[in-house]
Order: sequence, then structure tokens, then C-alpha cells
Amino acid sequence: MKAGNAYHRVKFYPKTITRDDYSASVDTFDMFTIDTRGEVRYTSGSRVLETGEKFHSMNVELIVRYRSDIVDTMKVQIDNTNDLWNITFINRLGRNESLKLTIEKATDSLTLLTDDAGLVLTGDDDYNLTDDSDNLIMQ
Repeated sequence: MKAGNAYHRVKFYPKTITRDDYSASVDTFDMFTIDTRGEVRYTSGSRVLETGEKFHSMNVELIVRYRSDIVDTMKVQIDNTNDLWNITFINRLGRNESLKLTIEKATDSLTLLTDDAGLVLTGDDDYNLTDDSDNLIMQ
């Protein structure tokens, strides 16, 4: 993998299954666990649904160094935007040299958590949401 083309900041968010008030399972993608650089290649294509409906979607190829902890249930954030991408296919290149991920834009977006000072919390920060206010308390 040529390191010169890997200038996009890429974050991977693992899926966490939680329970809501009615004990239904809810998939959340709260904090990122992998922060790396990657090469982004924008491609496009169209897809046909089971009902015969044709629609156009933007697909992106993302090439990152090989990591065994990257799985297809994760969501991807590119260059600190609020857009999230779903991983649709993972292809291992070489002898565990790099991963070529095919990703497509997710319908949900990322909400950034901030503390009282307006600073964005990262995956390294510990925080608690209090029931009596919407403020975040740093631990």
C-alpha cells in the first residue's frame, strides 16, 4: 500500500447492541475504536431492488492498512464529517498488507457529543449523561 495516497482520516465505529425502555434491541454506534488513515476512491453505480425498482447509489472504495479487528458490522466516518458509511464488502489485499473496503453512505448520520465547554468528546473520553440535565459530566 502506498502511504502517500492515504491522507484521509478514517474512523471505525463498532456496533453496540443496547436495550431500550421496552427491552427492544437497539443498534448504536457511539464511540470509535479505530482511528487511522486511508485512501478513498469515489465510484458510483446503480442497483436494482427485488421489486425491480432501479436507483442510483454512490459507492466508495476505501483502502486501509490491514487490521484483523475491522469487521463488516462497523460504520465508517471519513475526514471528521457527520456522514456515516456502511461496509458492504471487505477484500484482503496481498498477504495481510491492506484491506479494500467497499462502503456506501448510510441513512443515519453521526451526532457529535460535546461537553459543557463545547469540546467534542472522542472515543478516549469517559462521560456520563445525567437524567436531570442534558449536560455531559466528565469523569
